[in-house]
Amino acid sequence: MGESKACPVCGEALAEGVIRCDSCGFSLSGTTEQIDMIDKNESGLIGVCGDRGKARLTLTKGPLKGEVFYLEDFPLSIGREPSCDIFLNNMTVSREHAVIENIDGQITVTDRDSLNGTWVDGKCVDHAVLYEDSLLQIGTFSMRFSCS
Repeated sequence: MGESKACPVCGEALAEGVIRCDSCGFSLSGTTEQIDMIDKNESGLIGVCGDRGKARLTLTKGPLKGEVFYLEDFPLSIGREPSCDIFLNNMTVSREHAVIENIDGQITVTDRDSLNGTWVDGKCVDHAVLYEDSLLQIGTFSMRFSCS
């Protein structure tokens, strides 16, 4: 029997021959290239886009799959309440579920005592920094954070 493998992003168990994680959408195909690691404390933090593009959340799962929310004016409220900056109309989302802020150059998400919790990269969090390709889950909605 072959050794089981897990998605390097979300940790989901993967079947033999799978090229894309069904849980988070990470592509496992292609070649691996040598990259230089970014020092998170060097000239700002990785959570900030700088000249790499606009910070955004792209819905990867849920009723609004494919929709993009650009993160420009902070703080940004997320919730089921129509007045929220990011309106997610589903009963699995609290009225005022979470808030996204730019704190000292880091893009962060903070749970607002929601019923179902705020999840970042598979972990329920009260507060977390969003990094390139972080997966944010609120209710039935999954969103990928990116700058590029």
